[in-house]
Amino acid sequence: MTSSELASMLSRFAEIEGRHPRILVAAASSAEEKQLKAVATLFADGGFDVDIAPPQSTEVSIARQVVDCDADILALIRLQAESDDRVRVADLISSLDAQGAQYVQFGIVGHPDDPARDNVDFVFDIDHFATGDIGALMQFLLLVEESRMSPVATNPR
Repeated sequence: MTSSELASMLSRFAEIEGRHPRILVAAASSAEEKQLKAVATLFADGGFDVDIAPPQSTEVSIARQVVDCDADILALIRLQAESDDRVRVADLISSLDAQGAQYVQFGIVGHPDDPARDNVDFVFDIDHFATGDIGALMQFLLLVEESRMSPVATNPR
């Protein structure tokens, strides 16, 4: 995807929403927190407004922050799918639902074979995460936003 194509999609999103797309980046455990800045920077370079969840955030606090910052997307950095994750995918989905944030597109930045991949909207491989992924996510987000504008809007999840 070229930068002009990405810019065009960002402009289209701004026409629909009146602002740039907004993403909240969070970490599943303390081990992933060192990746927050790098992932957030890539999204910011791709044209997104980026918020970062504070260290030691829980599922409930992340879901609240998604609503408070009016995020369109939540990206959870999850490098190891282990039982000691502070933030669990299923519990985060439940917390988003409890906050009325079913509209938020939720995904993982980690590994493509993550066992939670079937429960989220997207998965990006942390080892190959690049600007092209941002373009693909922007295409997906535009499809979701445009479907909301249609007379028969449905939740993609």
